[in-house]
Amino acid sequence: MNGPKKEIPVCEICQQSANQTCGGCKLVYYCSKAHQKLGWREGHKFKCCAFKVQFSDTYGRHMVATRDIKQGEMILKEKPAIIGPRMSTAPHCLSCGKKLQPMKIKDVFDFYKCKSCNWPMCGPECEKADIHKSECKVMTDRNYKCTIKYEQADKAEAAYCVIAPLRVLLMRESNPKQYENIMALESHLEDRINTPLYVILKANLVTFIIQVLGLPFDEATILTVASIYDTNAFDVRCLDGTKRLRAIYVTASMMNHSCKTNTRHIYLGDDYNLAVIATVPISKGEMITATYTQTLLGTLDRRKLLRTIKCFDCDCDRCKDPTEFGTYIGSIYCSICNRPFSGGPEKRPMLISSNPLDEAAPWKCEKCDHFILSRQMFWGNNALSQELKKLKKDEPKEFEEFIEKYSQALHPNNHLVVQAKLALLQIYGNQKGHALSELSDHLLKRKIDLCHDLLEVADQLEPGWSRFRGTLLLDLQAVMAVQTKREYEAEKITREGAQDQLMESMTLLQEAANILRVEPEMRPTLEAKIQALTQLLESTE
Repeated sequence: MNGPKKEIPVCEICQQSANQTCGGCKLVYYCSKAHQKLGWREGHKFKCCAFKVQFSDTYGRHMVATRDIKQGEMILKEKPAIIGPRMSTAPHCLSCGKKLQPMKIKDVFDFYKCKSCNWPMCGPECEKADIHKSECKVMTDRNYKCTIKYEQADKAEAAYCVIAPLRVLLMRESNPKQYENIMALESHLEDRINTPLYVILKANLVTFIIQVLGLPFDEATILTVASIYDTNAFDVRCLDGTKRLRAIYVTASMMNHSCKTNTRHIYLGDDYNLAVIATVPISKGEMITATYTQTLLGTLDRRKLLRTIKCFDCDCDRCKDPTEFGTYIGSIYCSICNRPFSGGPEKRPMLISSNPLDEAAPWKCEKCDHFILSRQMFWGNNALSQELKKLKKDEPKEFEEFIEKYSQALHPNNHLVVQAKLALLQIYGNQKGHALSELSDHLLKRKIDLCHDLLEVADQLEPGWSRFRGTLLLDLQAVMAVQTKREYEAEKITREGAQDQLMESMTLLQEAANILRVEPEMRPTLEAKIQALTQLLESTE
């Protein structure tokens, strides 16, 4: 019996038989290199990608791999469809997004202001930037003047809530195709419409657009735009902390959420191009995912945040697992079993949710019948989170005391302990008075242990080439190199032993470089560290 006839691939250009496939998407064929180059010039370069967007009743629109994707491969690079300030923020420039510092103007401290609309800006160059022209004109035509002035450092201004939605609305005339693309995104307005925030937006944003600016939009359209922004916007941050914005990337918005994602994203250049990087190998047909929340939160807090901010209930594999892949990052020790228990912290019975997908489900001990109500977990998490926030960011003693204080209640991987450990890593070796060269041998070992503790968490919750893993490896190799140098100079280890340990540090550094070199800001740091470690290796030869 004959099987189905195999389809013969044909050239995209001439429709003749072809045996060469596009190296990028693996979906298009060509009969020759000449026709491949012609196809690229005629538009395939805008369509070529390793993914496609498809729809299902379960996931809605989502992104799947059309071929096997390698770890570290850039899957997507996309310009923002629209970018603007956060809804409430300290004064930032409307053009470049830089956080503004006041200057002395006529014996009074204030910000530089746009000569036309009076919004705070960096200076004349930003005042004239294209991104600000349309909004400035419509405000100037209606004789509107912004009233923001400097009063105190970092004071949040709610007036910024109008800018991003206004920019989308103005695109209806200036860029109708992109406006349609944005309006086709999910809004979840029905879930937000009666929230306190949207009650305020009805009064402020809608009034500003319709009455102050006189633009021809109805209330439903204006609030839909605001809700689309809230549902789909990416939080754009610069590594140096000087800029923080919200942007919509239409194609990247098609990625579904997962609490154990297979990608990470970075921002490139002053235009804030979004680059999506595969953190693990992704097989053909597999869903490509992003995370919309903080990976290092427990399921209870993570799902609540997703429900509040993104209006959906996550049911990914991690959310279904009461132990969160064995990390117990959201769990606490059982107070009953813990009293007489003498085993190590990793062996003590834990309280875990009886149904992680139901935030009201009680939390029960893995060993005995003891349980507590979920609201007690919420209260406890909130109380300890507030306590953590009050600790001095440059004082390691307070974070060490926090970890010790709750060591009988919280698992070493509990998200609150993890936050304290991350704070310690930022202090040890980085803060003034705590440079690596200034740390005692004991604190060098403490920093190494902290790195290993957090790497174990990263392996389970952010596997592969995540930024979390990359920065941890960078910290670990640096402190290991300092420790090796001290031990060698003190003649605690031989030359061969020092060489072996430094080579181990170099291996860690090379992996960190593989992960982080896609970020332009990191390249000088990585090159300097590789050079320094190479010199240290040579000095022990």
